[in-house]
Amino acid sequence: MTKQTEVEFIGDLSKNKFEELKKLLEKEGKLKKQKDRLSFMYFRDKIPKDLSEIKDEPVDLRFRVTNKQPEVIIKYGLFTASHARKEISIEMKPEEAEKYIDFLSCLGWNIGVIYAAKTYTYEYKGIEFSLVEIKDYGYNFEAEILTDESKAEESKKILTAELDKLGLKHFDKEGLNKQCNAINNKTDLQFDFSKQSFKEVRARFEEFF
Repeated sequence: MTKQTEVEFIGDLSKNKFEELKKLLEKEGKLKKQKDRLSFMYFRDKIPKDLSEIKDEPVDLRFRVTNKQPEVIIKYGLFTASHARKEISIEMKPEEAEKYIDFLSCLGWNIGVIYAAKTYTYEYKGIEFSLVEIKDYGYNFEAEILTDESKAEESKKILTAELDKLGLKHFDKEGLNKQCNAINNKTDLQFDFSKQSFKEVRARFEEFF
């Protein structure tokens, strides 16, 4: 189990900008990992049509599988386009995935949205810089520094300066909510483990497991 403060800026990219940044980061950064990730993004009571409905919800709970390695992630703190949140990760063996899904169900966490993406993550000037291709949607960047809480504001300044140099603009809260709402409201990506089994949902995305 790990616990750190995540300082992260998120923004969208055109396909051309995605390719341009990929070339830059491959030349001047260091590829840390390539991720095929499936995320089950949970909501407490219902899937909101607009994230403004849960703007005061501090718990961001996810079950995700990254390169076939499952884990439960809790991010604690308000979700904005530039935020600092506590992050706790619990990894498990692949064969234990269903047990953890059942565990969350027993605690009342059943519903959410499935998010599939391919991510290229680079180390770039002390920043973890990710380029994200969202399946059936588009492209994003994520610029992140994991630090302790006392250095969160300093880390925000570092990220802002570097994004300016790269000509990138991160989402404001409204922009981020707009993208999240578009994905969350795709009914074919929604799940409810009180009405369907994990095996049923897993079968649709077997390539991630």
